[in-house]
Amino acid sequence: MHTQNVTAQRKVTQQMKATARSAFESVKATISVLRAYFAARLTPVLGDERGEIASWVVVTALVVVAAIAIVGIVVGKLTTTANNIQTP
Repeated sequence: MHTQNVTAQRKVTQQMKATARSAFESVKATISVLRAYFAARLTPVLGDERGEIASWVVVTALVVVAAIAIVGIVVGKLTTTANNIQTP
């Protein structure tokens, strides 16, 4: 019976890891889309300033911070869910 519990826990752990990877990939794709969106929206406003990278650094930093926060929330919820699974 103990072996069944260990096997069930491993299966749940694998599923949680797969879900976390999927969430990370979604966040990564969202970052790419947001970066492209901001690039398209800000280029006409900023013009073609070759030396102007400060605004891009700020935008990129904000997107990265948002992505880290989202991943943290998802991982926290997954961990809480995994810890609340009842084993027989």
